[in-house]
Amino acid sequence: MSKTLIGTAFAAALLLSAPAFAQTPAPAAPAAAAPAAKVAIPGGVFYKGLGPQQYAARDKLIGANVVNKDGTVIGDIKDLIMNSSNEVEGVLLGTGGILGAGEKEVGVRYSALVFSKKDGKTTISLPQATKEVIAALEPYGRGPKKSLVERAQDKLKALSDKTKEGAGPALEKAKEATKGAVEKAKELGSKAVEKTKEAVEVAKEKAQPQKP
Repeated sequence: MSKTLIGTAFAAALLLSAPAFAQTPAPAAPAAAAPAAKVAIPGGVFYKGLGPQQYAARDKLIGANVVNKDGTVIGDIKDLIMNSSNEVEGVLLGTGGILGAGEKEVGVRYSALVFSKKDGKTTISLPQATKEVIAALEPYGRGPKKSLVERAQDKLKALSDKTKEGAGPALEKAKEATKGAVEKAKELGSKAVEKTKEAVEVAKEKAQPQKP
């Protein structure tokens, strides 16, 4: 039996089956979600945007530098200190260290901070702070904090909830379309294998020596 002839027949069968794979229909795009029903927004609960007397703490406060009376930077604001009524009572000031390494956090009363604005730029100062005073302060006692595992679990739950919320019927339709495409590919693959087997059998017959 000629190995070359069988190899040629096998390759030809694969080429014949290639267009079938190439023409496999792509999974259908998920249908557009139906417009959401109009929801009544409760009054006195939400803001549409920042008012003239408001600002977002992360934009103007968290991370802002604090200077002493000489204008020298003594630290930056890391966090807010809240009371049991959810009101801001102070800030955590990160002092010393280099790029966060060896940094000490100290608690500062919000009323002790002085805010001044010049040329559209806000400066936050703590006039009572000197290098000696900052060095003498004990690190702020934060108390128990959430562990890294607990914070990771919170993030995972939030992600899971968002995924469930955004899935809906569109995700199910996408799953069905994908399943159909996979089944079609399997069917076409099976047909290609059968064609290859047939071609090999024909090649075997042709390779048999002819009887006189």
